[in-house]
Amino acid sequence: MNIDFVPAKASDAVTISTLRQKIWDTTYRGIYPDAVIDDFDYDWHQQRDLKKISDPSFTVYLIKYGDEDIGYFVFQDAGTSVWLHSLYVLWEYQRRGIGKRAFFILKDYCKEKGISRFVCNCSPHNENAMRFYQRMGGVLIKTDTGHENKQEDGVIFEFDLRE
Repeated sequence: MNIDFVPAKASDAVTISTLRQKIWDTTYRGIYPDAVIDDFDYDWHQQRDLKKISDPSFTVYLIKYGDEDIGYFVFQDAGTSVWLHSLYVLWEYQRRGIGKRAFFILKDYCKEKGISRFVCNCSPHNENAMRFYQRMGGVLIKTDTGHENKQEDGVIFEFDLRE
């Protein structure tokens, strides 16, 4: 499988927003309110993605299979730690080692910068992501659940690279 992680350019903000809506539809339907997915605000998301692509503290990759855009990967260097903001892959390409490859990229980045840990947010209702982060060595360090709107529920995983 020829998967490439390509540094995102400003013109990729449209693609990333389009991918987000498709992936949310298959991943968060029943977790996020339907209106968040059905009435997805592409312009707002594109502007947000463009800011991340333009901000040097963020690293943004478009994940490609040949010429096809199949996901994206975003992390932010916060100085003493790194935040994994997004690791989204279209449903039909999941469970093929793409997430593991993203983690290798992130771990290599942290090691080069002398950063010993990174963290990520996750929806506790996204069972596939929860299992993936645990398999990758994530330790649950914070839980905020029980909101009426499940979209507001979240957990934080920490990954210690000193081991």
